[in-house]
Amino acid sequence: MVEIFTPLPLEDLWRIVASEFRVTDGFLDAEGIPTFILPPDQETKEPFKRLLEKLDLYNLLAMMRYASSEAVYTGYPTYPAKPSEKVIVLRILPKEEGKPGNPIINVLLLIVTTATIVLAGYYQAESFNNTSLFFLFFFNLPLPYESPIVTAIYYTLAIYGIIGLHEMAHYLTAKMRGVEASLPYFIPGWPFGTFGAVIMQKSPITNRDELFDLGFSGPITSFIITLIVAVVGIRMAPVIPWPIVIEIQNIQQSTGIQLLSPWPVPVLYMLLDNIIPKSVQGVELLHPLTFAAWAGMLVVALNFFPIGQLDGGHCARAVLDTKKHFIVSMLSSIIMALLGYLPMALLALLLSLRGHPGPLDDVSKVGVKRKIGVIAGIILAAICIPPLYPIF
Repeated sequence: MVEIFTPLPLEDLWRIVASEFRVTDGFLDAEGIPTFILPPDQETKEPFKRLLEKLDLYNLLAMMRYASSEAVYTGYPTYPAKPSEKVIVLRILPKEEGKPGNPIINVLLLIVTTATIVLAGYYQAESFNNTSLFFLFFFNLPLPYESPIVTAIYYTLAIYGIIGLHEMAHYLTAKMRGVEASLPYFIPGWPFGTFGAVIMQKSPITNRDELFDLGFSGPITSFIITLIVAVVGIRMAPVIPWPIVIEIQNIQQSTGIQLLSPWPVPVLYMLLDNIIPKSVQGVELLHPLTFAAWAGMLVVALNFFPIGQLDGGHCARAVLDTKKHFIVSMLSSIIMALLGYLPMALLALLLSLRGHPGPLDDVSKVGVKRKIGVIAGIILAAICIPPLYPIF
């Protein structure tokens, strides 16, 4: 038996809305959508949540936005002229059911991604061992040998800790907030073994608080795990003493052969590197776990950029209106491109052109703590991004 959606009469909807808000007007707009005008000088956050619960009984939901009274009544000459003022516009819409996912796809992608991550870890271990043999043979510098299989397991655990727990934080936050979401879809890739994962949102977000929490939960989890992986990796990474580094630099200048390839290091990594004590002063050899930490910092930075519908974009949209969020997205995309991440910047720019839908309740504001969280996310993006070339 197929259930046909039939909206309630306007009078019944008016009565439901008026049970939570002061209503000054109500009508069907040009598209036949029940629309109600609310004075802006009233509490909105909790009443809107209660309204959604009442509408859910009829398979309905609501959207709430600010608008000018002139814009609201455009095309309605039968209504009396009203002064130009800001009002709250609340529209009632049918609830759309999210399409059920196929968990087999999630499992298959998880298996393939696990294989590519293990291979990436094995490759990093082999590269590390080859470098160790090089220094032993040419400079009589004994460096530790890493079991490729064991190191690949450590690397896999580190990457899944950074990326897997990131997505699970999104998933669990969505569940706690009552937002329907799919299981993570992991994406295999190279050289890290994965390009991350995505979660499909199946129901709209209620308010700006939820929007911030969903965006912030993932990258802050990645940041915590990345710190742990970085500390362990720096402790395990062997150090090439400065005399040998100078000797290698002289060889490179005389032969033109590149023996050491410096990596662009984030500010956060440099801070940790200076804090963690070492027995020898010199240059660290790239260890598979420091490579994983580097990847983790990149994940944190790119996700915290306040662009479009990235995690940082969700956080920024929680405190900004549509126009300001679009401007911030454009500027952030330019900065990302200047730092050397042109493909990612172009992709983020294209996604930003679609705009951000915002939450159902786009009227209620977030508290001070979440505003501070947005600033903290931008700071973390700045200290975690590895610049591929100088911005100036």
